[in-house]
Amino acid sequence: MLTSFQAWAHALIPVHSVAFDALAWLSLGCYLLFAVVALHYALRPWAEKAMLAAIGGGTAASLVLHLSLRSSPDYVGEGPLWKFVSVSQYLPWVVVSVGGLYVLYRIGLQLRKMCRGRQDR
Repeated sequence: MLTSFQAWAHALIPVHSVAFDALAWLSLGCYLLFAVVALHYALRPWAEKAMLAAIGGGTAASLVLHLSLRSSPDYVGEGPLWKFVSVSQYLPWVVVSVGGLYVLYRIGLQLRKMCRGRQDR
């Protein structure tokens, strides 16, 4: 199953192409947007949706880049963008871990509100 995803990603975004570089820049932009929103606007009502959209876009782009790279194991990247691409293939694991912690945090908040509601009665 993973092989079919690799073939799909490599056919869609081949490794020495303009589309690959554009997707790498898009991924970097999404992660930077997430960081800016998280650091400066985290308490605003719209920030949660913006952060989720940015991290979702960055993660999806990183996964496609990673799958495309797996189809070309002999590729050696060039330029400063390559350093980001080589690191970004591991970012989805970080995103999933932090996302899991965030879900646990939201569940804890809901449980806390429910417990406080019972104590007020």
